[in-house]
Amino acid sequence: MRIKVKKVHPRALLPTKAYPGDLGYDLYALERVVLKPLRPVAVRTGVAVELPDGWGALVKDRSSLALKGIHALGGVIDNGYRGEIRVILVALAEEVVLEAGSKIAQLVPVRTTDWEIVEVEELSDSHRGERGFGSSGT
Repeated sequence: MRIKVKKVHPRALLPTKAYPGDLGYDLYALERVVLKPLRPVAVRTGVAVELPDGWGALVKDRSSLALKGIHALGGVIDNGYRGEIRVILVALAEEVVLEAGSKIAQLVPVRTTDWEIVEVEELSDSHRGERGFGSSGT
């Protein structure tokens, strides 16, 4: 399957995979960025994508950055979106500097589907019911 990628800036790096079979494609920072604690920043990647029909993508954390207290927020790339991918990053503890060309997130492909939303008065019973946060143990 092919994904069309357009560089919207000449210094942009195309998404890559480190190993065959990896789930996510690494996204790279276009420019140097300073992340101040708890101040989200939209980081440019310099790339836009055209995803195949029936596919979208999620922008997810890189584990190496998560260990440094850097978290990717939001991050849904809808099938019809053609603009530059920007990654919202936040430093959770201390100031962090990311240089241009740094791997900043992963682009994870996901299948899409259209649901028919139907309003009902009652939902069917299930084993879990309405038990939510913490109901399966800690």
